[in-house]
Amino acid sequence: MAAKKTHNVVATVGEYKTQSGETKKRYVNCGSAFTNDEGNISIKLDTVPVGPDWSGWLSLYVPKDRQESRPAARQATKSAEDDDLPY
Repeated sequence: MAAKKTHNVVATVGEYKTQSGETKKRYVNCGSAFTNDEGNISIKLDTVPVGPDWSGWLSLYVPKDRQESRPAARQATKSAEDDDLPY
């Protein structure tokens, strides 16, 4: 069987302040990681961050379920268009 996507590859590329003054980290999704039946992991990079704010580290995060990551109001107004979104 082919490998399946198991992780997002993410880089932290600096910080920003919210309107309320809270400091948060800025993230960039750089690609995907795939795991095959033998447990081997392959990484496909779509982009590589550059600049002084990137430490050189990439992190792997398990993707969140599309339904879990949507706000409740957005779920209530789901339309047929939502099923065509590529992400």
